[in-house]
Amino acid sequence: MVSSVVQETTPPSVVTQVGGRYLLADGQEHTCQSRHISLDEAEIIAPVSGAVGERVTVYLDQVGVVMGVISSLMPNGFRMAVEVTPERRARLAARLEWLAERGQERVDQRGAVRIMPTHTDVAVHLSDGSVVHGRINDVSMSGAAIKAPVNPPVGEQVTVGKRRATVVRHFKSGFAVRFVLPFCSETFSPHVVL
Repeated sequence: MVSSVVQETTPPSVVTQVGGRYLLADGQEHTCQSRHISLDEAEIIAPVSGAVGERVTVYLDQVGVVMGVISSLMPNGFRMAVEVTPERRARLAARLEWLAERGQERVDQRGAVRIMPTHTDVAVHLSDGSVVHGRINDVSMSGAAIKAPVNPPVGEQVTVGKRRATVVRHFKSGFAVRFVLPFCSETFSPHVVL
């Protein structure tokens, strides 16, 4: 008699910058961004770190809800031990696998078409309610580079014109955002207005 052994495949730790928000035990909610996430641990870039041992609930775009306990603090955030039920573990594993594959595909997509739009002036609404004037350096269907007098933190949710976005990186005179809802090819042209 031959017996077959089914081994559970565990996705690798995914190095990914996914925006989201988190809730500390005192009820405070803040925006954040993941640095890496696995089935057991996540590193979160965050403006407020909480305390070691504190329970934290993190909602990450494209991943969902991740709950756990803060295991250590970093200068710009915290590490958390992920606590997940067996049912949720399978779903989280599938999501992490998908993100890992998407990250590999993204290397081939770095040549995404960027254009200089006709209308470059844009109002940027920050998460604290303030509004700053920005100028669009370039725009693609999935994001934009914006020259502005301020650099919102990476992971902050902003509204660029009328389009919701997440700050993904900084550069010398501004920042880049990824749109929550990308443009479709039918509506994307140099005449696009954010």
